[in-house]
Amino acid sequence: SNFRNLKLIHEKIIEYETLSALGRLTANVAHEIRNPITVIGGLTERLKKGFVQEPKQKEYLDLISSEVKKLEEILKDVLIFSNKAVFKRELQDIHKIINDSLNTYKDECENININKLFGDIPRIYIDEKQVRFAIDNLISNAIDAMPKVGTLTIITNIEYLSGKNYVTLKVMDTGVGIPEERLAKIYEPFFTTKTTKQEAWLGLAITRKIVEG
Repeated sequence: SNFRNLKLIHEKIIEYETLSALGRLTANVAHEIRNPITVIGGLTERLKKGFVQEPKQKEYLDLISSEVKKLEEILKDVLIFSNKAVFKRELQDIHKIINDSLNTYKDECENININKLFGDIPRIYIDEKQVRFAIDNLISNAIDAMPKVGTLTIITNIEYLSGKNYVTLKVMDTGVGIPEERLAKIYEPFFTTKTTKQEAWLGLAITRKIVEG
């Protein structure tokens, strides 16, 4: 038992050191990439305003602008993951944030039943933008786990944990789930169980960071 505990502690230390090193590396790379991307975006906008383009030229410039914006969003996620998160806490209605998130995904939820089991929750001090990111990510993952039909359940409550009252939020789906041997990896940066999406995946890593923060 003691050996197993020591092994777990050792694994956690290695995980922490690896993530710290990766965080520093990705932050440096993101900062280096951000400047040329900003220049490309700015020059593209100038070109769009500077002369009358032929249809094909306009299509190309619009495509460059669109792709630059995607890159900027990816870099923003990388920097959130890499840096110590700064939270702007204000009194917010968690149920409004959940409903706003569900409205964003309403097209994807066409064949999904949605159960909202909301408790009597007061307004709480949270960072609306960061919490919205976390909720969006959990709902998106739940939807992806149910490609045809299923039930998405969102539960809010107040629970007494470690001597304090906490507002709790649970997102549940009826999808196939994640194999046990892969559960330990779900918070690793760029790890994904999604075979249909070839993308750099930081969603759950950032969600975990937000929740811990």
